[in-house]
Amino acid sequence: MVLFGVLFIFGDDMKKLILLCFIMISCSGWSWNNDIAYSPNNSLRNINCLAKNIYFEARDQEVKGQVAVALVTINRVKSKRFPNSICKVVYQATRKNGRIVLHKCHFSWYCDGRSDKPKDKMSWEISLLIARAMLKDPITDFLHGATHYHRVDVNPYWNRRMIKFTTIGDHIFYIDALNR
Repeated sequence: MVLFGVLFIFGDDMKKLILLCFIMISCSGWSWNNDIAYSPNNSLRNINCLAKNIYFEARDQEVKGQVAVALVTINRVKSKRFPNSICKVVYQATRKNGRIVLHKCHFSWYCDGRSDKPKDKMSWEISLLIARAMLKDPITDFLHGATHYHRVDVNPYWNRRMIKFTTIGDHIFYIDALNR
C-alpha cells in the first residue's frame, strides 16, 4: 500500500492513471473479463455523454467531485422532472427556432460557444473510467438524490428554493425537496 501511495504522489502521469484505474476497478467490482452489459442507460453513447459532463464540469476536481457530478446526472435521469436518458439530460437546453440559445443549458459547458472536444487526454480517460463504472455498477448515492449543483463563486436564482446538501471541491450540491 505504501508503494501505491508513493507512486501516486511522486509518479508520472501515466503511473497515476494506471493506479487510478486499478483503484476504480477494484472499487466498482469490474474485472477484465467482464464486458460492459449494454442497456439503454450504459450504451457507448451514454457513457460518452456522461464522461463529457464529468470532464467539462469537474475535471479539475478530486475523484469524489467527479463522481458527484456523475451522480447528479444519474439522479436527473431517475427524476420525473428531467429527460429519461443520460444524453438527453446532459444536452438539455433552451432552443429558439431549433437552435440552442447560448448560455441557456442545464450544464454550462454544452452551450458556452467553445469546443466540446476534450483536450486533456488523461482527464478524459479518467472521466470515461468514472462514467463506465457509474453506469455499470452505480455506487450508493451519497448525495441523497441531489439533482443540482453550481460552483461556489456563483449564486444562481434557482438555489433559493432548494436544500443545500453539501460542498465538494468548488461545487455546492442541492436537493430539490419540493419536486422529488
